[in-house]
Amino acid sequence: MNHDVNDFEGLLTSAIAETGARMKETPRAIALYMSERALHLSTIAHEPGFEQAVRAERNNVAMRAGIETHAQASAIDFQLLGLIQGALRVAAVALA
Repeated sequence: MNHDVNDFEGLLTSAIAETGARMKETPRAIALYMSERALHLSTIAHEPGFEQAVRAERNNVAMRAGIETHAQASAIDFQLLGLIQGALRVAAVALA
């Protein structure tokens, strides 16, 4: 799990540096939460509805980080949402 945490933290730190985005918690705290959620997703990686579950967990991570998920969210928030969703999906499938 620690490997995923470090990977997630690196992705978030890079995205923040590139975009100037702000989060309510540190990249490390969000990375730890992402790792927990990816582990949970790994248990259903081959089940119908997996993509919907990934989107739901993306939204959970976004809410915890203070990232907007609604239609009027900024381009930066949408970029972070895509990064979070992709990272959760890849990690969950790798753990499955």
